[in-house]
Amino acid sequence: MKISAIILLLYFSGTLYANAQCPPTTAFDYLDINNVKARINNGGDMWWDLESSVEYIVPKTGNISATFAGALWIGGIEAQGQLHVAAQAYRQSGNDYFAGPLDETGNVTTQTCSDFDRIWKINKSTIDSFIAGLFVTPPASIAQWPGRGNPNLPFLPNQRVAPFIDVDGDWLYNSSEGDYPAIPGDQALWFVFNDAGGIHSESGGLPLGVEVQCLAYAVKDSTTCTYSTTFYHYNIINKSINDYDSVFVGFWNDADLGCMYDDYFGSDSLNHLMVVYNKDSIDGPGSICFDNYPDNPPTFAIQILKGPTDKTGAVRYLDHAMVTYKEAGMGYPVDALDFYEYMQSIWRDGTHLTYGGNGYGESIITNFIYPDDPSLEDGWSECAENNAGSDFRLVLSSGPFAIASGEEQTFDFAVLWEKDDVYPCPSFENITALATCNRNYFDSSIVFTSVENHSVPDYPANVFPNPISLNDELTFTLNNVSLLELYDLAGRKLKAFDVRNQRSIRIKTNFGTGIFFYRLTLKDHAYHTGKFVVE
Repeated sequence: MKISAIILLLYFSGTLYANAQCPPTTAFDYLDINNVKARINNGGDMWWDLESSVEYIVPKTGNISATFAGALWIGGIEAQGQLHVAAQAYRQSGNDYFAGPLDETGNVTTQTCSDFDRIWKINKSTIDSFIAGLFVTPPASIAQWPGRGNPNLPFLPNQRVAPFIDVDGDWLYNSSEGDYPAIPGDQALWFVFNDAGGIHSESGGLPLGVEVQCLAYAVKDSTTCTYSTTFYHYNIINKSINDYDSVFVGFWNDADLGCMYDDYFGSDSLNHLMVVYNKDSIDGPGSICFDNYPDNPPTFAIQILKGPTDKTGAVRYLDHAMVTYKEAGMGYPVDALDFYEYMQSIWRDGTHLTYGGNGYGESIITNFIYPDDPSLEDGWSECAENNAGSDFRLVLSSGPFAIASGEEQTFDFAVLWEKDDVYPCPSFENITALATCNRNYFDSSIVFTSVENHSVPDYPANVFPNPISLNDELTFTLNNVSLLELYDLAGRKLKAFDVRNQRSIRIKTNFGTGIFFYRLTLKDHAYHTGKFVVE
């Protein structure tokens, strides 16, 4: 009976809601600016090659993956009471996501899916060199950026796509006129997918009609807490005619930390984390797993940095931390309702997650599985339960919230890795300290463009005197500037100043005579450049 219902649902989802038959996405690229080499797929999933190889390598100079796969889940209920779900996992049944943006009516063509089956990758250093005028012609990563109206990409729709800095203020992207990508971090991958390009053969759910614009990014500075972290920003746009309520957005993770057979996991609702660690100080039985971490394996975690905003105006964070096992009633979701309910800490048989044991069949209902620090002997953790290490799937989610037709919601998370824990039963103290540091970086340094582009503000700085004599003091009067950098005529960086809390700064010109350039990074991540002369 259940199988027949799924077939019927697939039929109706295909004939009534899917408006194209797009092929599965194939594009991928690597986020690899810091200590991590992470494969990113354009199709709602990441970190694996769609066959068997795992590619979230940390440290990136090695060959050991800290996890297996991850994917975005979304589910909500329309006004008529019908459930709509888009979810991805291993693509073992098919696909719920397809490449490309939706048009203003919520439709997509197979040609659009084909045109957008790619990932755009850009480094901040390339942008910096472009701004400094070091290229005769714009490099491909800038010239081919999918900003609205880019004349080099004739397939772009006349609507908002990738964010950029609109230097000439014409609301269109043209690198020949000085426009350039707007990205966070030191490297970013941008791509876009939708759930309306075909039948939802993975979840069996009705399409929501959403477009998801994505930025995966990282920071290269090896002296900061972000060096082994990757960041992910999803902008979810409801382009259907439906208003959705009781919406949950989640992230599914097949968490194989090195060897898959001896992992533990837990959650930390205060720091919005799900954490994966090893059962003991030895990573896995070597006869089964060969790409293992050395003694005292690392800790891996996923941290929700900012979830959607609910009806009260409150930002959601980690509202549910759940797992799927292989046991009956607790296993992998088989239909749309299963996907939706796992994001609400409900097992596949409809019972709620409970506190104690393995989270099934106890009396106290909870939304967070294994929420206590493993170092606490009397807490509820895998260590305290003395479980056998296992292979499992995690589900983190935010919600409920609403998203009306034409509205947008965002979902931001980070993936953390650290190597300083002491086994067995390592405390979460180190990973939560890392999470705090990453959150501080996100809150203080990351701003995403909420409109289709940003124009550079007028007069972000006044420079006086100009020209100036050698060894005199050059004064910059600043407006909304976070970073000031000085370059010589050859493009070599001479000095850099953090000026987030300063309205002016004086700099002694003791670096020689000639023509020099300054670059200002504004607090919305736009840039402004200028020059001065030292005589």
